[in-house]
Amino acid sequence: MKLRPLLACLAAVTATLVAPGVAHAAAPSNDDFGSATAVTALPFTASQDVREATKAADDPTPCQTYTTWSVWYDYTATADALVRVTPAGTGARPFVAVYTGERGALSPVACRAWDTPGYVTFRATAGTTYHVMFAQQYNQGDLTAGFTTVPPAQNDGFAAAAPVSVPGDYAGDLTVASAEPGEARPSCDPGADRSVWFAFTPDRTRSVSALAMYDWGPGITVYRGTTPGTLSEVDCVASGDRRAAVFTAEAGQSYRIRVADDAEAASVFQLRLDTAPPLRPFVTPYPNNPTVYTDVTLVPYSGDSLGRDFVSGEVRFGDGGSAPITGAPIVHRYAADGEYRVEVTGATADGRTGSGFATLKVETHDVAVSDFVVPAKARVDETKPIKVSITNTRHDETVVVSLSKLTEQGYYQEVGQLKQWVPAGGKVVFPFAYTYTAADAAAGKTTFKVSAGFDPSYTEDARPEDNVRTASTVVRARTAIAMS
Repeated sequence: MKLRPLLACLAAVTATLVAPGVAHAAAPSNDDFGSATAVTALPFTASQDVREATKAADDPTPCQTYTTWSVWYDYTATADALVRVTPAGTGARPFVAVYTGERGALSPVACRAWDTPGYVTFRATAGTTYHVMFAQQYNQGDLTAGFTTVPPAQNDGFAAAAPVSVPGDYAGDLTVASAEPGEARPSCDPGADRSVWFAFTPDRTRSVSALAMYDWGPGITVYRGTTPGTLSEVDCVASGDRRAAVFTAEAGQSYRIRVADDAEAASVFQLRLDTAPPLRPFVTPYPNNPTVYTDVTLVPYSGDSLGRDFVSGEVRFGDGGSAPITGAPIVHRYAADGEYRVEVTGATADGRTGSGFATLKVETHDVAVSDFVVPAKARVDETKPIKVSITNTRHDETVVVSLSKLTEQGYYQEVGQLKQWVPAGGKVVFPFAYTYTAADAAAGKTTFKVSAGFDPSYTEDARPEDNVRTASTVVRARTAIAMS
């Protein structure tokens, strides 16, 4: 008998009999929606150990984010107020989500997961019960839940718009903002209903940029006017676009700047007002190595660091021609080789203007196989001349001509190559010779291909279709007299 397994078994039984009982920690008392901790008055703070918290099968998914545990608090509002719920923990910051309704039919009110700030703020209505869920993907220790009321943003209303100047930085918090009845809604972001207002009266005329950023990036709308009923929209940037609003600020004119987002994305932000930077226009040709046979697409760019495109302007081709900037493709073909100064002048919607240029070189290389003469017929072992004529219409060129023949396998194999100088406007003959073989006779004919290129090889022909030709010779076996 093997003693080691038997001894191990006896030791395990003995340990079970003599070991004291091990107590497992219970789940928190508010682990389930139905046993939520009551928040009786504000401010309210509670701390608890959530290491044994679990997740119910019917728990909602806060902020569309996966979780592994949750605990619940219930708050019944005694008065209309802005309520802020702040989570804290010894490990990863817990998510927080607020709902109304009954189990299985909850309606989301506010939620915050990974993004900043970690708290949620919501408008509580007297008599309504709010179910607050704290949850996370990681369970690392203690949770502290804080509930308190907070005042609305000082510039929440149009009439309370905060005065600003250029340059300037201004902090804001859309979680404590709201929309007034009948408030102007931006054309680019009508769903952004958590808004605050800023008032700006410039001391001089200039282009101004207004950028509101933190995490997601709220929307910004600039209006001209001083009363809600007389506002006219000047510029609009949707939330999440992460761009600045840009506008021509006229001296002495009154402007209102609305920073807003929807309830789910509302967050803190930093508003930066500055003089809009100058444009750095440029134009890009495609292709950038055109010939007189090429249609060139010229793309004008404003070079604006704020991302605003030209809305008007002109591209001048450098050969006397031009085209307006309309947003449509600008296509041009140059009639002669040379270097051209392509200029662009344009304006953005906010009134900034600028000019730039690019130098475009048009260079055309164009040779052609003008004649390709091979023998009509030949016999095995005969050597006969093959003549290739090359014409050149543009620049003096060093031309390389390759002579190939079609093999039994169906591909062309080079059998000769010549390189010669071909002057512009000239014609040069490239003389080849070929000795016909028994394999040529067996095939019945030999098909030749001639192709012309340049030295250096990176020079491209503007019309490569006339650089290649093919021709054939009928090949027969040697006669008996020739063989004797």
